[in-house]
Amino acid sequence: MALVLVWAAELAVFALVVAGILAERPLPLAATGLAIVAAAVGLRLRPGLRRALVAAFVAHRRAALAGGALLALALPLALRASPYWTFVAALALLYVTIGQGLNLQIGTAGVLNLAGAAFAGLGGYSVGLLTVTAGWPAWLAVLAAPWVAVIVGTLLFVPILKTRGHYLALVTIAFVFIFNILMNNFEFTGGPQGIKNIPTLRLFGWPFTAKPSLLGVELPAHANFYYAALVMASLTTLVLRRLHDSWLGLTLNTLRDDEIAARCCGVSITRGKLLAFCIGNFFIGLGGALYAVMVGFVSPPDFDFGYSLVMLSVIIIGGVDSIPGVVLGACLLLPLPERFRFLHEYRLLLYGLVIVVMLLYRPQGLWPAAIRRYR
Repeated sequence: MALVLVWAAELAVFALVVAGILAERPLPLAATGLAIVAAAVGLRLRPGLRRALVAAFVAHRRAALAGGALLALALPLALRASPYWTFVAALALLYVTIGQGLNLQIGTAGVLNLAGAAFAGLGGYSVGLLTVTAGWPAWLAVLAAPWVAVIVGTLLFVPILKTRGHYLALVTIAFVFIFNILMNNFEFTGGPQGIKNIPTLRLFGWPFTAKPSLLGVELPAHANFYYAALVMASLTTLVLRRLHDSWLGLTLNTLRDDEIAARCCGVSITRGKLLAFCIGNFFIGLGGALYAVMVGFVSPPDFDFGYSLVMLSVIIIGGVDSIPGVVLGACLLLPLPERFRFLHEYRLLLYGLVIVVMLLYRPQGLWPAAIRRYR
C-alpha cells in the first residue's frame, strides 16, 4: 500500500507539472495553478496524510528514486508537442550540474563564489575555441573544457585565500566583470559577436541534431541534449552526494563552521578550500561546456553577472548545503520564469525579490540540508 502511495504521489506531481507547462490559455493555466495550490493546502491541513507520505518515501526510497527516474525519462515524451519546453527542461538540468558544483563551494565549504557565470563561460568558450579554431571533436572538447575552469580557478584562488567575507565576494564579483570585458575585447574569442557555429555533439555517429524516437514516438531534437543533461546531472549529483557524505564533506563543513577549530584539529585550511574550489569549478565548467554545444553559440552576454545571481538563487531557494535542494531549486527557478515570460524585463528584479523573501522567511531553503548522523 505504501509503495502504491509513493508512485501515485509521483505520478500526480508529474501530471501537474506537465499540465502547467503545456497550458497556454489563461483558463487551463489558472485551473492547474489552483490544483497545485489545493494539493499544497490539503497536505498542510492533513498532517496525517503528510506523515504517511513521508514514511512511505522513507520506507521505499529506492522505489521512489526508480519511479522518479522513469518519469524523468518520459518527460520529453509528454512534452513532444513543444520542443521549446524540452529545451527549457535540458537547461534546468544544466543548472542542476552547475548548482551542485557551486553548492559544494558555498554550502559545504563556505567559500563564497559569485563568479559562477565566469567559470561556466570558461567551459563554454573553451569548447568553442577547441572545436571551431582547433578542430577538436565536440565530445572531446566537452571533456577537456572543465579543466580550463579548474586551472583558472586555481590561479584565482591566490587572492581568494587572502580575503574573507565581503572582500571575498568582491573578488569573485570583480572576476566576473573582468572575464566579460576580456571576452568582449579579445579578437580570438570573437569579441562582442562571440563564437558561432559550434558543432553539435556526436556519439557513436549519432548527431544530436537528429530527432530521436522513444517507444515508436518521434521526439524533438532537443531531447538528445535533455537526456545528455539528465545523465550529466545524475552523475554529478551522485558524485557530490558521495563526497558530501565522506570525510571530505565533513572536513569542508568543519572549515565552513569554524576555521580555528578545524585548524586546531589538524585540518589544512588552504588545501580544503582549494580542493572544494577546484571540484566545484569543474562541474560549473562542465555545465557551461554542454551549454555551448547545445546552443551552438557563445557570447559575453551569456555569462554576465546576472547569471551568477541565478546560480546563487538556485542554492538559496533549494537549500544551502542540500544536495536534493539544488535539484529542486533548479527545476523550479528555470522553468517558472519561462512560464511567465511576459515579465522578461523584470526577471532579475524577481530573482532578487525571491532571494530576499527566502532569506527573511525561510533561510534554510525549500529542502533544508539534513543533519549529519554518525553510526
